Amino acid sequence: MTNMEDAAANENAGPLLYQWLRANDEGSLAQAATALGLDPREAAAAWAELRTLRLVRPGSLIGDSDLVDPDTALLNLLRHKQGMLRAQYEELTSIVAATESLLDRYRPAAAGPGEQVRVEVIVGARDQRRVIRDFSDVPRTESLTLHADRVPSRTVSQALNSFLTEKSRMVRRGVTVRAIYPQGFNSARWQCKYLAEVQRVGVELRLAPQVPFSLIVGDHDVALLPPYSDQPDDALIVIRGASLVRTYVALYEDYWLRSFPYQGPAPDAGDAETDWLTEQHRTSLRLLANGLTDERIARSMGVSVRTVSRLVSEVARHLGAHSRFQAGVLACARGLV
Repeated sequence: MTNMEDAAANENAGPLLYQWLRANDEGSLAQAATALGLDPREAAAAWAELRTLRLVRPGSLIGDSDLVDPDTALLNLLRHKQGMLRAQYEELTSIVAATESLLDRYRPAAAGPGEQVRVEVIVGARDQRRVIRDFSDVPRTESLTLHADRVPSRTVSQALNSFLTEKSRMVRRGVTVRAIYPQGFNSARWQCKYLAEVQRVGVELRLAPQVPFSLIVGDHDVALLPPYSDQPDDALIVIRGASLVRTYVALYEDYWLRSFPYQGPAPDAGDAETDWLTEQHRTSLRLLANGLTDERIARSMGVSVRTVSRLVSEVARHLGAHSRFQAGVLACARGLV
């Protein structure tokens, strides 16, 4: 058996195990493995996949397990994800509350005579643009940026072009520049080209599954909290003082560790780079980049979910990707979709 056939067999082990167990209510995992010709490693991997997808749950007896319908498993996964997001929101809210408490109640009692923290509220689009533009001259060693906007608009496009110009100037004067964009920003070809250009000027780029708000930090002692692009009447917050800004730096570093490095476009390899791609590969990649699940992609293409999984797996192996997310990033960066 070739490596590709072996990989395909491993991918099918989970669905085959699930189907056998549904057809044999009293059957055990060991019996299923024997019936399906799975070795212990394959059987363990297939069982782990069922548990990860919440297709099995503890039964009424000790050591027993019950099968779960795919629709119910999907709802359970969504509820689990909702709980995680709620916990992250509560954690962020707690950080903000703690920051306000430390700033307003405790810091004055411990501040030295030369230590100051200032918070400035900037209203009006013109003044906000001026502050952000002038900020580009502030960093001497490092600039950190979180980008929450993912929907293209005239305002966002202007901000992106300004960002590219300002960060290029920073890099030329020796400033380390890091930026995090949301995963959804990498779905369109123009966005891939823009990210490639930002990377080309020397900015270290990463993509995060979610970016809750925009943030700009300079030298760990000045931070800007810009308003959302769809809420232009909101204020721009300017924070000065390392003792407070370091909280936002810590938050940024946490997102940096949890985000994925942007690989950038691969060198032009001619037609050989795309000869292996079929129209099914391209269609599945395009729908994957738009955030669709395997089930929705299968319905759109009129094929089985197993076929979609195989197509995505083949693309991931060819590109050297370790996840669906990375496969979409690399395919978009290389202009394959």
